[in-house]
Amino acid sequence: MESIWNFIEHQLKHNQLFSGGLILMAAGALAAYCRALPGQLWAWLRSQLVLEIDILDRDPAFEWVEQWLAAHSYSRDRARSLTVKTRPVNYDERQSDPAADARPQVLFCPAPGRHLLFYRGRLVILHRVRPRLQQAAQQAVNVRESFSVTIFSRDRRIARQLLEDAREVALPRGEKRLDIHRPDYSSWSQLKQRSPRSPDSVVLRAGQMEELIADARAFLAGRQWYLDRGIPYRRGYLLYGPPGTGKSSAVIAVASALQMDIAILSLANGSLDDAQLADLLAEVPINAVVLIEDIDCAFAGRGAEPDKTSKLSFSGLLNAIDGVAAGEGRLLFATTNHIEKLDQALVRPGRIDRKLEVSYADRDQLRRIFRRFFPQADASLAETFAAALPDEQLAMSAVQNYLIRHADSVEDACEYVETLAAEAHSSPRAPRLNNSAAAWPCAPEAVVPAGEWFSVGL
Repeated sequence: MESIWNFIEHQLKHNQLFSGGLILMAAGALAAYCRALPGQLWAWLRSQLVLEIDILDRDPAFEWVEQWLAAHSYSRDRARSLTVKTRPVNYDERQSDPAADARPQVLFCPAPGRHLLFYRGRLVILHRVRPRLQQAAQQAVNVRESFSVTIFSRDRRIARQLLEDAREVALPRGEKRLDIHRPDYSSWSQLKQRSPRSPDSVVLRAGQMEELIADARAFLAGRQWYLDRGIPYRRGYLLYGPPGTGKSSAVIAVASALQMDIAILSLANGSLDDAQLADLLAEVPINAVVLIEDIDCAFAGRGAEPDKTSKLSFSGLLNAIDGVAAGEGRLLFATTNHIEKLDQALVRPGRIDRKLEVSYADRDQLRRIFRRFFPQADASLAETFAAALPDEQLAMSAVQNYLIRHADSVEDACEYVETLAAEAHSSPRAPRLNNSAAAWPCAPEAVVPAGEWFSVGL
């Protein structure tokens, strides 16, 4: 080590090129540091004096902030760069003020760019970014828009309060809603919100709705039970039966009872491929059940329907539902009008753990739906109504539609019931599923009679 220092000392004393270069290098490094010092100082001050939050359009908070901005005085009075949004006037608003303009309302919110506004006495810099189409690939970017919000405050509570105020504008407290999600490339986006549906409003066979809800609750509460036994923590339900019998309505009612949202997945989407499907089912929105309606329409046996152009393969569907990368803690509901078209591999236990036939209305269902429409009517009228209709020949949707037409008069509902009975005789009735091997060539053991269950796990 001493010899190295002696060499450097000798070079500094006798080698002008070495000593001059060393001085220039040190001077350059010092100059570069001095140039970077203001930026570093500003970055430090910025981190101490301001709060920055980013909100992507794929998150529900983006819609909250957008609605909050539309109601802010900056958007109403001062902003000069604006994005136009319209809001329809709903029925209640029209009825409360018949003389008011019933056309959609025009709302302004800040356009892409930087905006200065104040919130609770603090300066806020809002930067709205809207990426353009990727010209080279000619593909839309994954995130269409985002908000970058800078708040001049050291208190993080002010940022949380802003988001809570925005949430209150978009989702008033006490208003219960179900979020409906749909696929957006390989992720989910919120499509709309809808009112929950009471389980009592879906009149299935006696005990079916209660059993569905109880089984789903037991699954959600039994996570540790599954983990302790090494069983994949997933559960699948298949609701099958003729059209209009209440299969999709039952799923909405179950989700409402569990206070969960619904992620609707359509296998008929021509742009959906195996990789996207796997990503979607691996990353289901938190607190949401997956609903696949008419699951029989995507495949004829193990191949795609001949008249459909689909990137989705049957094996890709099976792997997405129950493969190595399949999501955990998932409730999946599938519906079909033709269970006989479904392959054994699709409905085996582990992929579909519970099957439930939702068939034509029996006499008990007819009595119960009549009492639901006319709770004050005499019980004998419900008996008369049910006795006048054929047993297990009418879809519940037809009965409900008839009762809606006569909802103002229980007498009319009973008097004209023959027209509903005639509709049952004139409409072609789908055959009941036979549990024989001939009716189910792929998996005779997988067909379960109405009201019977098979289970894996709890």
